[in-house]
Amino acid sequence: MEHLGKTSVVFDYTSFLGASCSKKWTFLEAMSTFAPIFSLAWKNTIKETLTIEDRLWDQAMKSLSANRSDESNILTLLQLAKSEGVAELKIVMPYELEVESLERMKSKSKIDIQVLSQDELIIKF
Repeated sequence: MEHLGKTSVVFDYTSFLGASCSKKWTFLEAMSTFAPIFSLAWKNTIKETLTIEDRLWDQAMKSLSANRSDESNILTLLQLAKSEGVAELKIVMPYELEVESLERMKSKSKIDIQVLSQDELIIKF
């Protein structure tokens, strides 16, 4: 995927947790489960009109889950952000993560994750 430029993105994990609990399927999502080819051209057209933040949010809503651990979700989010060409990702958390959890994420992702404050992480790709 070609990116026009690298950018800095803020992802509010607190908002994601709230939104994922009340997610409703869109018409396109429902149709794509029955006829996946139907949504392919439509998604590609829409994708070009969305901001990088919106694309990352949409992908997060499809890939992350409130039923999975924060650690697992953040690792997936890092992969999504990297695939979108994000240069810097700031994640706003609802609470402070444990040091052990941060160390495991750093080790698994091979990416430096810095703590800005109790509830903010900064990741530079």
